[in-house]
Amino acid sequence: MLKVTNLYKSFGEQTVLNDISFELASGEIMCLRGKSGAGKTTLIRCICNLDKADSGTISINDIESLENGKPNKAYQNTVGMVSQGLDLFPNLNVMDNITLAPVSRKLMTKEEAEKNAQALLDSLEIGDKAKSYPSRLSGGEKQRVAVARACILSPSVLFFDEPTSALDIKATREVANLIEDIASRGISVVIITHDESFCDMLGARQIVIESGKIAN
Repeated sequence: MLKVTNLYKSFGEQTVLNDISFELASGEIMCLRGKSGAGKTTLIRCICNLDKADSGTISINDIESLENGKPNKAYQNTVGMVSQGLDLFPNLNVMDNITLAPVSRKLMTKEEAEKNAQALLDSLEIGDKAKSYPSRLSGGEKQRVAVARACILSPSVLFFDEPTSALDIKATREVANLIEDIASRGISVVIITHDESFCDMLGARQIVIESGKIAN
Protein backbone atom coordinates (compact mmCIF):
# COMPACT_ATOMS: atom_id res chain seq x y z
CA MET A 1 0.00 0.00 0.00
CA LEU A 2 2.62 2.56 1.11
CA LYS A 3 5.87 2.23 -0.81
CA VAL A 4 8.93 4.40 -0.14
CA THR A 5 11.87 3.83 -2.48
CA ASN A 6 15.43 5.22 -2.30
CA LEU A 7 14.43 8.44 -0.56
CA TYR A 8 17.09 11.13 -0.07
CA LYS A 9 16.69 14.53 1.57
CA SER A 10 19.29 17.12 2.53
CA PHE A 11 19.20 20.54 4.12
CA GLY A 12 22.29 22.36 2.91
CA GLU A 13 25.30 20.13 3.59
CA GLN A 14 23.39 17.91 6.03
CA THR A 15 21.90 14.68 4.67
CA VAL A 16 18.74 14.01 6.69
CA LEU A 17 17.38 11.00 4.78
CA ASN A 18 19.86 8.62 3.20
CA ASP A 19 18.44 5.97 0.85
CA ILE A 20 15.28 5.16 2.83
CA SER A 21 13.17 2.30 1.44
CA PHE A 22 10.32 0.32 3.00
CA GLU A 23 6.79 -0.92 2.30
CA LEU A 24 3.71 -0.99 4.50
CA ALA A 25 0.76 -3.30 3.86
CA SER A 26 -2.93 -2.49 4.20
CA GLY A 27 -3.97 -2.58 7.86
CA GLU A 28 -0.38 -2.96 9.09
CA ILE A 29 0.90 -1.05 12.13
CA MET A 30 4.49 0.18 12.05
CA CYS A 31 6.46 2.10 14.67
CA LEU A 32 9.10 4.55 13.50
CA ARG A 33 11.69 4.99 16.23
CA GLY A 34 14.89 6.97 16.62
CA LYS A 35 16.53 9.73 18.60
CA SER A 36 15.59 13.38 18.10
CA GLY A 37 17.17 14.64 14.88
CA ALA A 38 17.48 11.14 13.38
CA GLY A 39 15.20 12.02 10.46
CA LYS A 40 11.83 10.61 11.58
CA THR A 41 9.87 13.85 11.27
CA THR A 42 11.45 14.74 7.92
CA LEU A 43 10.52 11.30 6.58
CA ILE A 44 6.89 11.72 7.62
CA ARG A 45 6.76 15.25 6.23
CA CYS A 46 8.00 13.92 2.88
CA ILE A 47 5.43 11.12 2.89
CA CYS A 48 2.68 13.64 3.71
CA ASN A 49 3.94 15.98 0.92
CA LEU A 50 4.78 18.72 3.41
CA ASP A 51 8.44 18.54 2.31
CA LYS A 52 9.80 17.45 -1.05
CA ALA A 53 12.49 14.79 -1.14
CA ASP A 54 15.60 15.44 -3.24
CA SER A 55 15.19 12.08 -4.96
CA GLY A 56 13.34 8.80 -4.61
CA THR A 57 9.65 7.95 -4.88
CA ILE A 58 6.66 7.63 -2.57
CA SER A 59 3.37 6.04 -3.53
CA ILE A 60 0.18 4.84 -1.86
CA ASN A 61 -2.01 2.35 -3.73
CA ASP A 62 0.23 3.00 -6.76
CA ILE A 63 -0.62 6.73 -6.66
CA GLU A 64 2.62 8.74 -6.76
CA SER A 65 3.04 11.56 -4.23
CA LEU A 66 4.27 13.93 -6.96
CA GLU A 67 2.94 14.62 -10.43
CA ASN A 68 5.24 16.54 -12.76
CA GLY A 69 7.30 17.52 -9.72
CA LYS A 70 4.33 18.98 -7.82
CA PRO A 71 2.14 17.51 -5.04
CA ASN A 72 -0.40 15.13 -6.53
CA LYS A 73 -3.93 16.11 -5.45
CA ALA A 74 -5.12 12.52 -5.84
CA TYR A 75 -2.40 11.44 -3.40
CA GLN A 76 -3.14 14.05 -0.72
CA ASN A 77 -6.35 12.42 0.51
CA THR A 78 -4.59 9.07 1.03
CA VAL A 79 -2.71 10.34 4.11
CA GLY A 80 -3.91 11.60 7.49
CA MET A 81 -2.05 12.86 10.56
CA VAL A 82 -2.82 12.94 14.28
CA SER A 83 -0.28 15.38 15.69
CA GLN A 84 1.21 15.17 19.17
CA GLY A 85 -0.68 18.25 20.33
CA LEU A 86 -3.89 17.09 18.58
CA ASP A 87 -4.40 20.72 17.41
CA LEU A 88 -8.16 20.90 17.84
CA PHE A 89 -9.62 24.36 17.32
CA PRO A 90 -10.81 25.47 20.78
CA ASN A 91 -13.42 27.86 19.37
CA LEU A 92 -15.12 25.13 17.31
CA ASN A 93 -17.23 22.27 18.60
CA VAL A 94 -16.37 18.67 17.79
CA MET A 95 -18.57 18.49 14.69
CA ASP A 96 -17.13 21.70 13.24
CA ASN A 97 -13.56 20.60 13.99
CA ILE A 98 -14.10 17.44 11.97
CA THR A 99 -16.04 18.92 9.05
CA LEU A 100 -14.03 22.10 8.53
CA ALA A 101 -11.48 20.65 6.08
CA PRO A 102 -13.78 18.66 3.77
CA VAL A 103 -16.31 21.49 3.56
CA SER A 104 -13.82 24.34 3.10
CA ARG A 105 -11.98 22.32 0.44
CA LYS A 106 -15.33 21.60 -1.24
CA LEU A 107 -14.79 17.87 -1.06
CA MET A 108 -18.17 17.35 0.63
CA THR A 109 -21.31 19.33 1.24
CA LYS A 110 -21.93 20.38 4.83
CA GLU A 111 -24.67 17.76 5.10
CA GLU A 112 -22.43 14.97 3.73
CA ALA A 113 -19.55 15.95 6.01
CA GLU A 114 -21.76 16.03 9.10
CA LYS A 115 -23.28 12.65 8.27
CA ASN A 116 -19.83 11.10 7.81
CA ALA A 117 -18.47 12.82 10.92
CA GLN A 118 -21.33 11.54 13.08
CA ALA A 119 -20.76 8.00 11.79
CA LEU A 120 -17.07 8.27 12.73
CA LEU A 121 -17.88 9.63 16.18
CA ASP A 122 -20.39 6.82 16.75
CA SER A 123 -17.84 4.21 15.70
CA LEU A 124 -15.32 5.74 18.12
CA GLU A 125 -17.92 5.64 20.91
CA ILE A 126 -18.15 9.42 21.36
CA GLY A 127 -21.24 10.05 19.25
CA ASP A 128 -22.78 12.15 22.02
CA LYS A 129 -19.89 14.66 21.94
CA ALA A 130 -20.65 16.21 18.52
CA LYS A 131 -21.72 19.56 19.97
CA SER A 132 -19.15 19.66 22.78
CA TYR A 133 -16.13 21.95 22.73
CA PRO A 134 -12.57 20.63 23.23
CA SER A 135 -12.32 22.22 26.67
CA ARG A 136 -15.14 19.95 27.85
CA LEU A 137 -13.49 16.72 26.67
CA SER A 138 -11.16 14.32 28.44
CA GLY A 139 -7.74 13.60 26.98
CA GLY A 140 -8.94 10.30 25.53
CA GLU A 141 -11.99 11.96 23.97
CA LYS A 142 -9.82 14.64 22.37
CA GLN A 143 -7.62 11.92 20.90
CA ARG A 144 -10.67 10.23 19.35
CA VAL A 145 -11.90 13.52 17.91
CA ALA A 146 -8.47 14.07 16.34
CA VAL A 147 -8.66 10.56 14.85
CA ALA A 148 -12.14 11.25 13.46
CA ARG A 149 -10.90 14.50 11.91
CA ALA A 150 -7.95 12.67 10.32
CA CYS A 151 -10.23 9.90 9.02
CA ILE A 152 -13.02 12.05 7.55
CA LEU A 153 -11.40 11.92 4.10
CA SER A 154 -10.87 8.13 4.32
CA PRO A 155 -7.04 8.04 4.28
CA SER A 156 -5.24 4.82 3.44
CA VAL A 157 -2.38 5.62 5.83
CA LEU A 158 -2.73 7.37 9.19
CA PHE A 159 0.26 8.84 11.06
CA PHE A 160 0.45 9.33 14.83
CA ASP A 161 3.14 11.60 16.31
CA GLU A 162 4.13 10.47 19.85
CA PRO A 163 0.55 9.41 20.79
CA THR A 164 1.51 8.15 24.27
CA SER A 165 3.63 11.11 25.36
CA ALA A 166 3.10 11.71 29.13
CA LEU A 167 0.28 9.12 29.35
CA ASP A 168 -0.06 6.60 32.19
CA ILE A 169 -0.28 2.87 31.45
CA LYS A 170 -4.10 2.80 31.41
CA ALA A 171 -4.33 5.66 28.91
CA THR A 172 -1.54 4.10 26.85
CA ARG A 173 -3.51 0.86 26.63
CA GLU A 174 -6.57 2.81 25.48
CA VAL A 175 -4.53 4.45 22.70
CA ALA A 176 -3.22 1.01 21.69
CA ASN A 177 -6.78 -0.32 21.50
CA LEU A 178 -7.81 2.67 19.37
CA ILE A 179 -4.92 2.15 16.94
CA GLU A 180 -5.64 -1.57 16.69
CA ASP A 181 -9.27 -0.76 15.89
CA ILE A 182 -8.21 1.65 13.13
CA ALA A 183 -5.89 -0.96 11.61
CA SER A 184 -8.66 -3.57 11.71
CA ARG A 185 -10.57 -1.35 9.26
CA GLY A 186 -7.78 -1.74 6.69
CA ILE A 187 -6.08 1.60 7.41
CA SER A 188 -2.30 1.38 7.66
CA VAL A 189 -0.85 3.10 10.74
CA VAL A 190 2.60 4.63 11.21
CA ILE A 191 3.52 5.72 14.74
CA ILE A 192 6.40 8.08 15.45
CA THR A 193 7.49 7.21 18.98
CA HIS A 194 10.35 6.89 21.44
CA ASP A 195 8.30 4.37 23.45
CA GLU A 196 9.63 0.90 22.61
CA SER A 197 7.32 -0.73 25.16
CA PHE A 198 4.31 0.77 23.37
CA CYS A 199 5.49 -0.77 20.09
CA ASP A 200 5.83 -4.12 21.88
CA MET A 201 2.33 -3.71 23.32
CA LEU A 202 0.98 -3.34 19.79
CA GLY A 203 3.15 -6.13 18.41
CA ALA A 204 4.01 -3.68 15.63
CA ARG A 205 6.84 -3.86 13.14
CA GLN A 206 9.56 -1.42 14.16
CA ILE A 207 11.86 0.62 11.93
CA VAL A 208 14.70 2.45 13.67
CA ILE A 209 16.17 5.53 12.00
CA GLU A 210 19.75 6.51 12.88
CA SER A 211 21.47 9.45 11.19
CA GLY A 212 19.01 9.36 8.33
CA LYS A 213 19.37 5.62 7.62
CA ILE A 214 17.31 2.57 8.52
CA ALA A 215 19.38 0.85 11.19
CA ASN A 216 17.52 -2.44 11.53
